[in-house]
Amino acid sequence: MTELPPHEFAHYAGAASDDGMPPLAPYAHEERPKDRPDLPIEWGDEIEPILTGLWVIKKFLPANAFTLIYGHPGSGKTFLALDMALHIALGWRWHGRKVKQGTVVYVAAEGQNGLRNRVTAFRRHHSVKRLPFALIPTPIDMQDPQADTERLVDAVRKAEEKCGPVGLIVIDTISKTFGSGKENTDDMATYVANCERVKVEFSTTLMAVHHRPKDAESEEPRGHGSLKGGADTVILVEAGATKRARLKKQKDGEDGETILFNLRSVELGQDEDGDTVTSCVVEPTDVDMNPRSDPRAKAIAKLSDDQRILWDIVGDVTAEEGVFAATSGLPENVTKGIDDYRLAPLGQVADRYRQKVGQATDKKPDSIRRAFTRQVKRLRTLDLIDFSGDWLWRKC
Repeated sequence: MTELPPHEFAHYAGAASDDGMPPLAPYAHEERPKDRPDLPIEWGDEIEPILTGLWVIKKFLPANAFTLIYGHPGSGKTFLALDMALHIALGWRWHGRKVKQGTVVYVAAEGQNGLRNRVTAFRRHHSVKRLPFALIPTPIDMQDPQADTERLVDAVRKAEEKCGPVGLIVIDTISKTFGSGKENTDDMATYVANCERVKVEFSTTLMAVHHRPKDAESEEPRGHGSLKGGADTVILVEAGATKRARLKKQKDGEDGETILFNLRSVELGQDEDGDTVTSCVVEPTDVDMNPRSDPRAKAIAKLSDDQRILWDIVGDVTAEEGVFAATSGLPENVTKGIDDYRLAPLGQVADRYRQKVGQATDKKPDSIRRAFTRQVKRLRTLDLIDFSGDWLWRKC
């Protein structure tokens, strides 16, 4: 082997040396590819405080952040995420807080028809005409590094071209955009990294909608710890007589802030059978109707999606069509002790459940009927409702 001058030896990167050692690495300062610019540097005596543009929703949803909103099925997390999104799109105050207006891109990876109805309900309830909001009604894969991240970037660019700079991107839900990955492994780190890529591309806030574990007592988001660790803001939404959202983590602010809200029904029209189609909008409230020590309140908070739908329908029908137990025609041995209860017609409750579940899913009528019977029995077992003859009523 030809000997090289000492000053060139370290630069040699050819074949292995005579002793079998691998070739030496080139100089660290060897020219990099042109598509890799130098890293930015800020010198300490020139750094100034950032005082503006810190929030999308003042003191609640930060700008340029990865945000997580999560809760049990039926907690209202998607209603609340959508409500924030629509207020941002319009630049309206949200729960009294200032909002920075921007186009919103909402990935509806599940429940697309229900989400369309919720957007329509908001527009009608608030008499909105122009709405800079783009819906992507399909599942995507945000877990695989080579999957749909760039497709989402392209879609957001189209939304910006049509409606203006994006202020928020929502991914609903993580489970329906996780591809073949496993949430409880460090596959979650790749997912978070891909969300960060999209966020950084547009210098915007990205909000992911997620679930709590099936263990209703845990207040942590489902899956690997890298999800909560990688989030700048974490919002827990809880069900109950009054729904609430609580800041579990605020990287550059105070934790613990809580907002209260209810859902208000809005009529959208009639289906092919002449039945009324409804959805809901979020209404802020300052009154918390949740009993602090009532075990039934805890049971309500743990209800599944279908159970929560039934629970809400019973309340709506009772308020609109209910009669006092004493005038229901039921035997005295049934109405004893519930004279001041209002009872809902069982047939009307069943009809509304069929309409609601049928619009949101592809279930067949027989499947919906069996689900209704199953959920009625389940709520009765939980001591939340009771029924007799043609009547059904809440027990709390």
